[in-house]
Amino acid sequence: MSLRFRQTFTLFPGVRLNIGKRGISASIGVPGATVNVGKKGLRATVGLPGTGLSYTTPTLPYDDGHSVTNPLIPSSTEPHFGMPEASPSNIPSNAKIYMPMAGMNEISSASVEVLTSSSLLPLRDLIAKAREQRAEIKADLQEALTEESKQKNELVRRKSSLFRWFYKRRITELETELPLTQAEISRLISWEGNTKIAITFESSDTSQRAYAAMVRAFDILKSSVKKWDITADKATDQFAERTLATRSVNRHPVTFDFSSTDLIQFTGRAMRFENVNGDDILLYPGVAVIPRADGAFALIDLRELQVSSEYRRFHEEEGVPSDSRIDGHTWAKTNKNGSPDRRFKDNYQIPICIYGNITFHPQTGVTEEYMVSNADAAQAFAEAVKCYQTSLTESEALVQA
Repeated sequence: MSLRFRQTFTLFPGVRLNIGKRGISASIGVPGATVNVGKKGLRATVGLPGTGLSYTTPTLPYDDGHSVTNPLIPSSTEPHFGMPEASPSNIPSNAKIYMPMAGMNEISSASVEVLTSSSLLPLRDLIAKAREQRAEIKADLQEALTEESKQKNELVRRKSSLFRWFYKRRITELETELPLTQAEISRLISWEGNTKIAITFESSDTSQRAYAAMVRAFDILKSSVKKWDITADKATDQFAERTLATRSVNRHPVTFDFSSTDLIQFTGRAMRFENVNGDDILLYPGVAVIPRADGAFALIDLRELQVSSEYRRFHEEEGVPSDSRIDGHTWAKTNKNGSPDRRFKDNYQIPICIYGNITFHPQTGVTEEYMVSNADAAQAFAEAVKCYQTSLTESEALVQA
């Protein structure tokens, strides 16, 4: 079996790099982009007007010594990359499966297929194309590694054979083919490492300071002793349930941390909100990324994501976190005036904690609700997000003025 050497690599939709005997040529078809070919290799950059976002492929090495810059001429662009359809047959084996308790109303976001901001559709398509490209290169790399192993084994076997002089011609062929296969492996490894998309967000000094404040606020928020994802709720029947609580919720412990996706290269760290009954939310500068287990994902302009927080009194029966405040007590079974219902012999007192309730509002189709034990940290984070969003809007207004 002879190894098939890859000749074409897609940099992003509409831009292809062709490798032939005469060298490298770029096939271009995306407006607002440039391909730079220099001594160190090839680098492509695309900017999205009005968003502040730009993304760049890493420098791709090659052996040609020429250096040119080709402006991308607007022509027929490729249609948006097809996202996986949300059908039962397409649900990955590691997908999150969640069923709310009977009588509860689930709190969840829309599918990622419909969440992406219109201004970020080109970037979504680029990342999806890069993921597809990476899978293709991985397959080619595995094929090359298999072929290398076969060639090595055959070469050793024939060289050590008592009849090796009969295999002289084949040994010569293998000694020629093996270095070519190994060179292809090195090339594919290099290309696989360059299928990530580097994202930069150009903003004013004010926006950069506001984002840094947002990161600091999140760092404090993620350190809250308890964090829960509110996945469902219902109104309580205060008379029948003998309680002063007006709302009952399903909540699940979650993690907030700094994380990243597998394809986006970013110099900072994304702020991740774990989502029990859906897909995690990652906040980058200017954009929120919502990746799904099957590879589909959404990109949301951060200015379109409404984040709010409020102080919420909660009847805590599972232990009071050390960083929360207690605002009085109630009883498991109460009368209307708050006194204990003495008809219940095993009635017990319940502390009322002040928690922070963070909500991602449904303007973008994202509807998520979190509860954190450090209420002040939740409030500070929501305010930091609003300040950052305001700075982005003001920066854009100054640019357009």
